[in-house]
Amino acid sequence: MALISNFQKAKDTYRKHAVVQAKMAKKLISEIYLNIQNNFDVIFEIGSGTGLLTDEIAENLKYNHLLLNDITENFTHIKPDRYYQGNILDTKIEDKNIDLVLSSAVFQWIKDKEKLFLKLSSIIKDGGILAFTTFGCKNFNQIKDITGFGLNYESPENIEEKLNGASFKILYFEEELETLYFEDVKKILEHIKYTGVGTGAGYFWTKQKYEIFKDKYLKNFSDKNGVELTYHPVYFICKKD
Repeated sequence: MALISNFQKAKDTYRKHAVVQAKMAKKLISEIYLNIQNNFDVIFEIGSGTGLLTDEIAENLKYNHLLLNDITENFTHIKPDRYYQGNILDTKIEDKNIDLVLSSAVFQWIKDKEKLFLKLSSIIKDGGILAFTTFGCKNFNQIKDITGFGLNYESPENIEEKLNGASFKILYFEEELETLYFEDVKKILEHIKYTGVGTGAGYFWTKQKYEIFKDKYLKNFSDKNGVELTYHPVYFICKKD
């Protein structure tokens, strides 16, 4: 429930501050266009949020039907053929034989990826495509290094194993490191807040904790460019065998 509340609160600030997520959405669609095709009957996006990926789909891919899903109401500017509201693991998907399932910067929140990939395999047609981005273990490494808290990101090897177990073959994989620079530590925490993400489940701030955190952050993760925060985007494009 806390995650839903965070994203609802950030719906008006997400697009302005989610600069890395926007790049990820553009790159994912570009790689699909270059490596797969650009003519689909049904496209299904998981975790549509405020529509960063949805806009890229609408502007760059050819399709007949668009399905969207998110845990909140539809905050995109696009009206899909069908909107599935709810956690993808618990939501009954009536549509089957889907050509392309897409998701960007969402799957890191889903702990049971084995269940996720098996479910997606059941709704994607044979030869259909699952394409997604998520984050690797170096994501927000500065914050985790200082606080000891953060999401437990799965390694690409673990993700590949679970994809293979759900009858997916990886066609394309890439990972990147993207470092943003801010003028101070407060701006970093505001950036994270405005994208609807937390610094780590179970970490509670006090004034004393913040001052210690700030001092350590400035000492270990700042230079002439500013105070750094690292993202670790990971890209997968898979085919259902």
